[in-house]
Amino acid sequence: MSKMTKRAFRAYTSLIFPDSEREEPFLGEMSQSGWHLVKTNLFCYRFQKGEPMDYQYRMDFVSKQLGRTEYMQFLQDAGWEIVDTRRDDLGVWAYCRKLRSDDDTLELYTDTESKLELVRRIKIAYWRLVGLTAIGLALFGGAGMLFGRDPDFLIGGLIGGIIGGTIGSLIGYSAIRRKIKRIKSDNNTL
Repeated sequence: MSKMTKRAFRAYTSLIFPDSEREEPFLGEMSQSGWHLVKTNLFCYRFQKGEPMDYQYRMDFVSKQLGRTEYMQFLQDAGWEIVDTRRDDLGVWAYCRKLRSDDDTLELYTDTESKLELVRRIKIAYWRLVGLTAIGLALFGGAGMLFGRDPDFLIGGLIGGIIGGTIGSLIGYSAIRRKIKRIKSDNNTL
């Protein structure tokens, strides 16, 4: 087998959480054409050339509070191959795959409540990150003023950080709310 690799940049991979409705089918299509996922980064996937396979990919978020080792073992015991994990400040994103078969359900979350619980875990981790960022900015501004740095520079940086943090928070809040709304509306149509 050749060791050919290629990268794919994904514009709609989010900082908050990957858009699984778009990403999982994309990864499956790549495997069907012989390109199999080997590594993930924030906006980039790396694939290796191989035989075409009919893999079903799933992405899952493992927060810091959830036992990572035990949960990863649970996924493997259920027949999922952990392809890669991407650690960020919120937790760990696990990218896993399984060959499709007619008798298997290839969903990690099969009911509305478990899907909502996943988004809640992401939301809690996200707001913790926002809170720590705000505290860090306040400490940075306070320490700068305490040690006699140029107050205009520090106040400008603090205000810029607050504005940037607010915009980032609103974008994150909007993405999380849309995800929750989509899950609930999918449940209502069943």
